[in-house]
Amino acid sequence: MLKRLMGVGAAALAAVVSGCGDGPATVAGWRSPAAWSSLVHATSKGPLLVEVHGAAFAMAAPDFRADVVEAMAGGVFGRPTAFTLDPQLTPEPRYRAVLAFNAPASTDPRDLCRGQVATAVETPERVTVHAAFCDGTSLLASIRGWVAKVESADDPRFRRLVNQLTRELFGTPQ
Repeated sequence: MLKRLMGVGAAALAAVVSGCGDGPATVAGWRSPAAWSSLVHATSKGPLLVEVHGAAFAMAAPDFRADVVEAMAGGVFGRPTAFTLDPQLTPEPRYRAVLAFNAPASTDPRDLCRGQVATAVETPERVTVHAAFCDGTSLLASIRGWVAKVESADDPRFRRLVNQLTRELFGTPQ
């Protein structure tokens, strides 16, 4: 019985993995032990500031940024968290998430916190994103991710990438 159950489990795992060739996928970077408590502090009285650099699709930059922030909603487990693009709406503007779409592979997340975001490069077959959670110019957490074969910010797989990236950038309650 156990052998049969393991065989079914292996087949299910193979089916899941075979569908992941185009992503979305994320690769964890670094996370400070203070990342979660910093998020709680930063969002205790309002939304967290988000900076979006670069683009992934041929659409107006303000529309793309708004779609990214919308896709971040619900990405933080264990704490209702709102996000905003407007620094005037956040009570703690020094805390922010910085996302750089289609930036060079050598992008250093510490540079994102310092405001040194490299010019985005064209990658038509694959959307990449580097993300950093910052306290001023200091890095609290970083992650990167990608998804292939998506054509718009409305694509469910693109939205899953952004949501997954959000969840893994901030972590979970400890």
